[in-house]
Amino acid sequence: MKNVRLILLALLFATTPLLAADHQILVSNFSFTPENLTIQVGDTVTWTNEGGTHNVRADDGSFRCANGCDGTGGNGDPAPAGWSFTLTFDEPAELIRYHCEPHGAPGGVGMAGTITVEGLEDDIFSDRFETP
Repeated sequence: MKNVRLILLALLFATTPLLAADHQILVSNFSFTPENLTIQVGDTVTWTNEGGTHNVRADDGSFRCANGCDGTGGNGDPAPAGWSFTLTFDEPAELIRYHCEPHGAPGGVGMAGTITVEGLEDDIFSDRFETP
């Protein structure tokens, strides 16, 4: 019975992100702080508007948020201070560009930022089993 518990515990940890973190981005003064962020797969990012009428829109259209997000309880239209939202990033991404629609534009113009989502190592032993 003790071995079964250990196996179940090991499986639980193998399928759960152990070190997922929540990163904060402040929205105010026509900027995102930090402007550029690197996170790990499974981490979340919380944007919080501390002043002005803003929103956050991915350049590729994958999210659009302010008081809620398209598809998750809001329309993502620019809104005054006081809103926050959190997104979890479950896939690696070399560069996710985003901007505020009233004060920026795609490609890093004006009020804009980036997120890089680093993936977990595909195989921690890959360097030990290389084929000649």
